[in-house]
Amino acid sequence: MGYFRLASLTLLLTAKDMHTFFLKWYEKFPKFKSRELFLTGESYAGHYIPQLAEVLLDHNAQSTDFKFNIKGVAIGNPLLRLDRDVPATYEFFWSHGMISDEIGLKIMNECDFDDYTFANPHNVTDTCNDAISQANSIIGDYINSYDVILDVCYPSIVNQELRLRKMATKMSVGVDVCMTYERRFYLNLPEVQKALHANRTKLPYRWFMCSDVLNYSYTDGNINILPILKKIIQNHIPVWVFSGDQDSVVPLLGSRTLVRELAQDLEFKITVPYGAWFHKGQVGGWATEYGNLLTFATVRAAAHMVPYAQPSRALHLFSSFVRGRRLPNTTHIPMDD
Repeated sequence: MGYFRLASLTLLLTAKDMHTFFLKWYEKFPKFKSRELFLTGESYAGHYIPQLAEVLLDHNAQSTDFKFNIKGVAIGNPLLRLDRDVPATYEFFWSHGMISDEIGLKIMNECDFDDYTFANPHNVTDTCNDAISQANSIIGDYINSYDVILDVCYPSIVNQELRLRKMATKMSVGVDVCMTYERRFYLNLPEVQKALHANRTKLPYRWFMCSDVLNYSYTDGNINILPILKKIIQNHIPVWVFSGDQDSVVPLLGSRTLVRELAQDLEFKITVPYGAWFHKGQVGGWATEYGNLLTFATVRAAAHMVPYAQPSRALHLFSSFVRGRRLPNTTHIPMDD
């Protein structure tokens, strides 16, 4: 119990820091105080966005003056609960033909994820860990786990091209798969850092998107976020959970199950049956809605970070969320000749 209290405290302190930032920001820009506030994010935002929303709601409950005008929360491919999100990864691998029946069945039969935690070694049996290792070995390094239909970028090749030509775009399914390396190369150029007024202290190491300079606490990932989402919805704030359907890191398989269970806990009925939504005459994904406040939507052919692989469909989804509109379940383009 103390372990989870510590994890909760860490996230709570982060959320309180954000609360302080918001208040100071509104002091500096008071014209925005009455504006509608939408809280959104993807991936680990499944933790920090609901935590932030909860702190802002607590502020509203206690304040006799300024209150945050929260109008919606949207989280994409969000980590919500490890005991569902972790096994969903291996179910995704199996359902997409990326691991064998034998390995898939071994994980399902030998692994008990009910009290799975972010730790090393994980609190699962040796047999389970062996099966997981085999699955990860089969997937290998030549698949982008964040978007399994994309080709991968070869750092050794792209880095050489960047040094020679300062340009090395590699496209796969309309996506520049070498964007991470190009971005790192670009943001480490002295002239770029000078223009951005960055690295003015001349740090002795190069900039990386993720590095060992900052130490992150992974214990926060063990928290079950569903009770916080329930509290947000009980304050009559719409919650959207959306999933790029080519992501194996936090797949839609776990998110969809968790949203349904949350709806059952809230005793919400289905207000929009599960079905396709459309964008520019094509299926943008699939969606369902519960109790007029809780929406789950997939984005077809999208990655872990939905706008990365499907910017147009992502914009349609985000615009619908902000405008309080349901995703369109029909198209005006007939299939008949």
